[in-house]
Amino acid sequence: MTEPETAATAAPRPAPASAVTSGALTRYRVMAIITGLMLILVFAGMLRYVGVFTASDSMEEWLGILAQVHGFVYIVYVATVLQLWMQARWGYGRLATMFLGGVVPLLSFFIEHRVARELRGAKEAS
Repeated sequence: MTEPETAATAAPRPAPASAVTSGALTRYRVMAIITGLMLILVFAGMLRYVGVFTASDSMEEWLGILAQVHGFVYIVYVATVLQLWMQARWGYGRLATMFLGGVVPLLSFFIEHRVARELRGAKEAS
C-alpha cells in the first residue's frame, strides 16, 4: 500500500520567480558573457595546434595566461550558476547544462539567453 506524500518526501517544486533575486540573475548574465568570450579566445588559441596559425613565443605566453585566467573566471561563473540554480530550484540537468556553458564554446550565450528569458517571463506572469 502506498503512503501519501508528506512535506518531507514530496519532490521539490520550482520556486516562484520572485525567489530569484535580480542581483543573482545579473551576476549570472555578466559571468556567462565574460566566460563565453574568454572561452572563444581560448578556443581560437587552440587552433594553433591544428596548424591554422603559428604562435610566436610571446603569443604562446599570453595564450597560456589567458587559459589560466579563464580557469579562474570559470570558478566564479560556477559560483554564480550555483547561486541562481539554488534560488530557482531547478533540476540537476539544468545545473549540468549551465556548468557546460563555461566549457563548450558559444553554449554560455545560448543558455544565458534562455535562462534570462525564462526568468523574466516568470516574473511578468506572477
